[in-house]
Amino acid sequence: MNFNLQTMTASFLKSTSELNLALKTGKRMVGALVLGGLALVCHAETEITPRSLYTYSFGGLEDMKPAAVVTLLDDLGYGGIAVESRGEEALERLEQFYELSETTGLEVVSAFTAHRFDKYGFSDAGHRAAIDRLAPHGGTLWLWVRDAKPDGSITDEKVESFIRGILEYAESKGVKLVLYPHCNTYYPTTLEALPLVEKINSPSLGIAINLCHELMSDNGAQLPETFARAQDRLEAVILSGALIELDRTSVGSMNASTILSLDESVYDLRPFMQLIKESGFDGPVGMINFKPETEPADYLSRSMKEWKRLCAEVGLGE
Repeated sequence: MNFNLQTMTASFLKSTSELNLALKTGKRMVGALVLGGLALVCHAETEITPRSLYTYSFGGLEDMKPAAVVTLLDDLGYGGIAVESRGEEALERLEQFYELSETTGLEVVSAFTAHRFDKYGFSDAGHRAAIDRLAPHGGTLWLWVRDAKPDGSITDEKVESFIRGILEYAESKGVKLVLYPHCNTYYPTTLEALPLVEKINSPSLGIAINLCHELMSDNGAQLPETFARAQDRLEAVILSGALIELDRTSVGSMNASTILSLDESVYDLRPFMQLIKESGFDGPVGMINFKPETEPADYLSRSMKEWKRLCAEVGLGE
């Protein structure tokens, strides 16, 4: 009897222990399910809308009619386009993009006009023509200038006077001007262009940061300083996929090293995007698409998918 009683008692205690364990396990499972559900709810509540991304009117888009370009960009989720504006043909396309923007919502973020002093001297006729087309829309013009043959004839004073003249005309028409740093031009980096923008100190004159030109100019390590110093004047930020080691054989090879689709980037774009976020810049972000190796529908689609992924990871939203 004693043996049976002991056995029964032990069996009971074991069953009770197993029951308690099962109950505890069940509570943990329920708790995990509840926490998991809360996590999903929190994720849904904190999911961001990716920052609007735009691209340029080249990269194969120049061979398409504006209506087809707008349809493609809109279908892929792009928010806007920056448009070439030197010459009558380019200005006519610019006007078409503006007309299409009224019905589609695709923004004409900016027009851009490159200037070579060896070709155009100090004539600002091309800029004035672009400003006239931008004026009814309250548009923005990007400007970069190039001294192709440095012989001392192009000086800081002359360049400043030239840019001041364009700005004065732009201000009279309600158009904003952005000094656009560009490798192998008079102002290759943002830090080199910024002193002039600060000196002129006009609310109608801003500055851009373009990742590819900063990398080509060996300024990658100074990007945190660049954003910190330029943030109060920042009107445009542009990125692209890039390699870590640039091929500096030629300008073409450097372009090919720093202007890739976003999904092809070996260079980690997240720190650059984090700088955008921390700077307080809240405008759309550009993606430069100069001379891609594939058709627009291909590289633009791949880049947009990667952009959405990166924005979610970094928390860069609207």
